[in-house]
Amino acid sequence: MVHGFIVVICVEKTMNFLDIFFETVETLNGKKQSKRIKTSFILLCGFSFIPLGIYLLVAHGMIFGGTLVTLLAPCFLLYPIIRFFFFGGKDSVAAVVTTVVVEEVTKGVIKDIIKDASEKNRK
Repeated sequence: MVHGFIVVICVEKTMNFLDIFFETVETLNGKKQSKRIKTSFILLCGFSFIPLGIYLLVAHGMIFGGTLVTLLAPCFLLYPIIRFFFFGGKDSVAAVVTTVVVEEVTKGVIKDIIKDASEKNRK
């Protein structure tokens, strides 16, 4: 009898492969649940794109490495923040678009600051 109970617990604790990447969140009142990509997985990808991109660019001369560092890593690092503050933690296309816009505007501002500083140093 006890053996059957242990088997039932083990079957219920079995994890699906996709559970590594997704999590189920529910509203505070518990009426609605939604499945979303785990924030830890997104941040892990964002941080891993930086050394991987540098390796690909330096060791193999692949331009894709530069793309990982300059385009994808900032988006993956900003997306959880944008998703939390502006979209209440829900995955959506609008959250992705907002993240890309914020990232491009930020890169443009940083580029202008560097350009102004270098012009000031020349004079």
